[in-house]
Amino acid sequence: MKMWKDAYAIGNELIDDQHRELFRMSDDLVDAIRQDGEAGRDACARAVTFLKDYVVKHFADEEALQADLGYEGLARHKKLHGDFIEEVLDYERRLTESDFDAKLMQRFAGKLVGWLIYHIMGEDRKITGMIVSRAPQTARPVIPERLISCFADSACEVLNQMLNIPFVVADDEPDGGDINDICARVGLVGDRPGAAEFVFPLVTALRIVQNMTMVDPNDFDEMMESALREIANIISGNAASKIAETGCVCDITPPKLYRGRPPLLGGGKRVRCELGAITILFHDAVPAPK
Repeated sequence: MKMWKDAYAIGNELIDDQHRELFRMSDDLVDAIRQDGEAGRDACARAVTFLKDYVVKHFADEEALQADLGYEGLARHKKLHGDFIEEVLDYERRLTESDFDAKLMQRFAGKLVGWLIYHIMGEDRKITGMIVSRAPQTARPVIPERLISCFADSACEVLNQMLNIPFVVADDEPDGGDINDICARVGLVGDRPGAAEFVFPLVTALRIVQNMTMVDPNDFDEMMESALREIANIISGNAASKIAETGCVCDITPPKLYRGRPPLLGGGKRVRCELGAITILFHDAVPAPK
């Protein structure tokens, strides 16, 4: 298996074996959809069928383990499982209706890989104590600078868990961007309406997706778009939870991706690792990209 890494193990033999099987299927899917002809269509159909059957048992085993351990996050974890099953069924419907459109298959693969890696690294490892839950913070007002820090800290945590590479908040200021940048914009609603924007330089985005899939992408495609959208969604969801812990109501809208030089918003930070840097920008009120 190319995608499976020992760092993904949670320390339970049954669950780890099931996770390996999910990664084996993901490997086959990513390889197949990069080929022409019927191979991608057949692999995608098999993946959907496999997921519908396999994850039901896997999720049941995982939830039984959580119940045995008295895991306090069981109810939330069940909801994450239920939401994922609904997404798989929605993709099955759309894939069937489109006769397995090539771009939709790539989006499905990107979603699957992004969700699987983070769910294991960011959620499943909490079950056996391999991730220590962050202690709640004392409630305090959320100012824009603090809000930006919530997003930057969340980006470092999520990307470190997904890629097993240390990410740090850089000291340098965000630059003006580049026409080849890939940008994911997430709307914020609640006590602090606005938008957060994740700016991925193309080379950094390619390296991140390569690290996740162990496949060298040639250029920006539907699978990369889907994977980056899932990363932005996960980071933003975690950041919203951090903000909510301060007593500030915050929710997010689905990410929108676009290419090109982003506007200079109200403030921002940059996070770095050996794969490159990602810029996170924020504004209290910003129109959706056209």
